[in-house]
Amino acid sequence: VSTASVSRALNGIGPVSEPMRKRIDKAVRDTGYSPNFSAKHLRIGRSKTIGLMISDIANPFMASVFASVERHLSRAGFSVLAASTYNDPQREQELLTLYENRRLEGLIAYPVREGVPHAQDPFAHFSLPLVVMDREIDYDCDAVFLDHRSGVRQAVDYLWTLGHRRIALLGPSGSLRPGREKLLGWQDALVHRGIDPDPRLACMLKSAIDPPEEQMAEMLCLPAPPTALVALGTHILSGALRVVRRAGLRIPHDFSVVGIGTPEVFAMAETPLTTLRFNLDQQARLATDLMLEQLRGYDGPKRRLIVPLDLVLGESCG
Repeated sequence: VSTASVSRALNGIGPVSEPMRKRIDKAVRDTGYSPNFSAKHLRIGRSKTIGLMISDIANPFMASVFASVERHLSRAGFSVLAASTYNDPQREQELLTLYENRRLEGLIAYPVREGVPHAQDPFAHFSLPLVVMDREIDYDCDAVFLDHRSGVRQAVDYLWTLGHRRIALLGPSGSLRPGREKLLGWQDALVHRGIDPDPRLACMLKSAIDPPEEQMAEMLCLPAPPTALVALGTHILSGALRVVRRAGLRIPHDFSVVGIGTPEVFAMAETPLTTLRFNLDQQARLATDLMLEQLRGYDGPKRRLIVPLDLVLGESCG
């Protein structure tokens, strides 16, 4: 058959009779043919591939973001090339160069650092369409944020209504927006209730996978220890709960807990956890929508979108 018929059948574009399509499909199977995407990209001038730069695919949150971004982009006919920075600025720069050289059409990214001088910031000089996720930036691009501050404030207010006055916070470093916003939300809620925040009850770890056991043990040894905890993620929370249980405290009878993350993970806990839910699928959908609009030619003002966190009540607070 003609090459034009093969092209129409494989790309799903243009008329091809059903008998012809079946013959072509059989030939593809028999020969083990696969398209040469590099040649196709050169011919049509598009890769139909978007880059996704995350901190670590082993992090369940990042894996969820990847799954959602891939699902939303695939519906629009795009593939995703994902890579982890491991919070290494040098690897981040290498990946940016790779994405540009591979002729990707755009990038959705969690930058490793914030506050980098404009002249040294690799994202400020990135040539492809860009959407930044959950990082404070001083260059002009679309961005999607999670509302960590309001979410943590909501969790602390809920614990207050249950009678708690010594409420601890375990979270990631304040060097990046998520950690700073969580700390501000914790402080906001306590100040609103007329309490001076005790800095000994707020521990911001270097990363979401750092062990929190030492810090949690120090909190429980205070003259007035916490009676409740708001903690980020599975790793930090599980480490903190090990210390709480070793201290002989029962949840929720002696100690209350609010987790931050995805209910699917926390639902496996022995006591179903009250959770501040990250709306990761909504965040991914908004990011992909912004990217696709850029690729269609949007050249208006850059957008800053904020996704709320939801308090999902379980059985871990009393």
